[in-house]
Amino acid sequence: MSNLWIEGGSKSGKTERIVQRFCDWSETDFAYQSNPQAASQKVLVLTVDSQQRRELGDRLMIATHGSYPVTAVTPLSFFHDEVRLFWTLLVKKLDLKAQFPLLLRVENEQELANKLWKDRIETGTLQMEGIGRDRLVRRLLDLFLLAVYGGREIKEIPAILNAGIETNILENAVGTENNILEQWQEIGEALQEWRKYCWERGLLTYGIITDLFAHYLLPNPQYQRKLKERFRYIIVDRADEMPAIACDLCKFLLKNNAIGLFTFNPDGSARLGLGGDPEYWRLLKSECEIVSLPHASHTLGTEIAESVLQVVSEPILQFIEPYTSIKLIESVSRAKLFRNVAETIAEAISSGEIKASEIAIIAPGLDNISNYAIAEILRKKNINITPLNDQRPLSYSAQVRSLLTLITLVYPSLGQLVSRDHIAEMLVVLTDEIDPVRAGMLADYCFARHPESPKLLEAQTYNQWNRLGYEATQAYEKVRQWIELQSPKDTPLLFIDRTIQAFFKPRKLNYEHTSTLQSLIETAQYYWQLGYRLDQEEPVILENFIQLIRQGTVTANPYAPNQPEDSVVIATIIQYRMARRSHRWQFWLDASSELWLQGGSASLFGAPLFLKSWNGTLWTIENQRDADMQRLQRLLRDLLDRTGDRLYLCHSELSTNGQIQNGVLIPLIEISTTQLA
Repeated sequence: MSNLWIEGGSKSGKTERIVQRFCDWSETDFAYQSNPQAASQKVLVLTVDSQQRRELGDRLMIATHGSYPVTAVTPLSFFHDEVRLFWTLLVKKLDLKAQFPLLLRVENEQELANKLWKDRIETGTLQMEGIGRDRLVRRLLDLFLLAVYGGREIKEIPAILNAGIETNILENAVGTENNILEQWQEIGEALQEWRKYCWERGLLTYGIITDLFAHYLLPNPQYQRKLKERFRYIIVDRADEMPAIACDLCKFLLKNNAIGLFTFNPDGSARLGLGGDPEYWRLLKSECEIVSLPHASHTLGTEIAESVLQVVSEPILQFIEPYTSIKLIESVSRAKLFRNVAETIAEAISSGEIKASEIAIIAPGLDNISNYAIAEILRKKNINITPLNDQRPLSYSAQVRSLLTLITLVYPSLGQLVSRDHIAEMLVVLTDEIDPVRAGMLADYCFARHPESPKLLEAQTYNQWNRLGYEATQAYEKVRQWIELQSPKDTPLLFIDRTIQAFFKPRKLNYEHTSTLQSLIETAQYYWQLGYRLDQEEPVILENFIQLIRQGTVTANPYAPNQPEDSVVIATIIQYRMARRSHRWQFWLDASSELWLQGGSASLFGAPLFLKSWNGTLWTIENQRDADMQRLQRLLRDLLDRTGDRLYLCHSELSTNGQIQNGVLIPLIEISTTQLA
């Protein structure tokens, strides 16, 4: 049985071929084994993210009536599971402390690295021109992950950056023995210091996990013997989005007689710039039988993709008739544009021309203003809207903020973390009887500030307490007396749970607020576990926890898992492409923005230098311009393949900062039919 490479655009049927081939394996191999279910467990399925993992796992399970379960994972989750499973092997190999590993959340990784590199940053030895502290730390951690995704050693990073990144620093002024700039040498030392710090404490990050798997586990003969025994089949869905190290894993399995099945989208590669290495995966084609699928029928991609690309890349070379399937919604300001977009959608839905579930709003970047404005207008017209992967900081929740304020009134030495405004908001949130005006009066006259033990005083402390009213006074006293009954000897985790039971559970909060509080509890449990691992005192853990939540780095998804089926989707380009959604109508928001050509958050610093195809030379502005144009062409084809029969280009003359917009899609806008002015 030969390996299979299935190549095709979006919606061309690649996943259906996976299901068919898996069913073939179940009939020709698994069914004849003494233990068919154990045989199917020898299939390793790699998917891009957890959502695709669930969806593909469910499809394979349904197709075989639940008879043949498989191991469906993302590359990172597979590496994590393997590192944990073979941790004792790594402990012996690297002489690590024998303790069970603890996975760091992203916000904790950022926090700990920030503290570890504090002296380097403050003395200016660790720096990048024009980059602030937090962003610098995140950039270094991303470099770590990019390097190990590409199978590189951490010690190679300085030389790679030195060869590929152009700087304004004179080499002869700060050169080193290897002619590598001090700036890059310092980054390499900082990252090795970070890895050592994590190893000594048994802490795992995605970068640490991938590094351990790539350089210490996969090359290990003992591990290789186990790997060969465990997997006889490998399925990779969307290899164009996968990192190079996952390809090395597949190469090893294929070399040891495993059978491979790979799908590849030439117009995909949305994660190129985030660790994906599609060109490296293409090398596997020579070892496979190749199946090329035609473009999906009944999409705009089939009809106009090539013509659109020509208009964008070679503008106004010849007269082109306006596309009947592309409409233009334009205005001078973005505020007016949002209303025009919402009114167009509402009118089409009310007339029965289209359903809300058949509409998607896509933007190169979604700021809070555009997201909120469009959502509010549509909701007022009784139209549901679903943001894809919408994560909000826990600190956005008034309930969470109020709970943190309560903590400062119970536990000692937290007075510097509470203010008059915190108290006023807490009183409004915890009770229905105290309005913002009375809460402000109580905070002004009944809140006693103190660095060690701030407290709420009796309502009668306010010499005009009768202005508060009976109900507000009683509600305030109830809160104050409840606080006085709490003991700082209780663990903060117990106090958080008790607060929720006392103030929030009786009020029957909606799903959004409930899930946010649940996320807070889970975050607190994890944070205390991490604090104990780092031998921190309880007061230090508590103070750091409050500051971490208030900084807004901890997020949660406030939306229910089962969204209304009849709703408009709103997403960024990369969110939409990664979710593999398709709709009859698409609205491209900010079509005239320059962000369509730029990678933005979909491209990490230095990412091209860690691809297997990088030739070791300087990455120039021309290289970046070519890469941006290739990315634009792929995403235009991909989005058009996901559009059924109509596209709306939503264009405002002025951007958010009031500047004239002149993005790369302007030539396409100029030949589109105007819908609204």
